[in-house]
Amino acid sequence: MMIPIRCWTCSKPIAQCWEEFCDRLAKGEDRKKILDELGLERYCCRAIFLGHIDLIDTIGQFKKA
Repeated sequence: MMIPIRCWTCSKPIAQCWEEFCDRLAKGEDRKKILDELGLERYCCRAIFLGHIDLIDTIGQFKKA
């Protein structure tokens, strides 16, 4: 759905990096380089960014029952 505010494992704040990550990824930069420059060094934080699928726009299309 939405990126979590903190990493589930280490509790490091990560949400502030999400928009920059998406923007730079759309420009064609390498994922490893982006994550390194954003300061996401732990594998748990990187896994959240690499495994996240943004579904908020898809879910927003459906009417609430």
